Amino acid sequence: LHRENLWSRIHLIPLLTAELDRDTYRRNRAALVREAEIMKDVPGWKVGESVYNTKRYVGPTQIVVPEPN
Repeated sequence: LHRENLWSRIHLIPLLTAELDRDTYRRNRAALVREAEIMKDVPGWKVGESVYNTKRYVGPTQIVVPEPN
């Protein structure tokens, strides 16, 4: 039973990782759409552009905003 549980976890990890990637992508696209809607009246605003003044990579922050019902 222990070996079966271990192997089931090993085989489920790629599936769960793919689902997490899909969810992250969907949330990121929705955040960009919300940003475009909120900042549409700001001249010169580029949706999705980094707000940091550096050439170094700064990973995306994941802000969870509840969707309106």
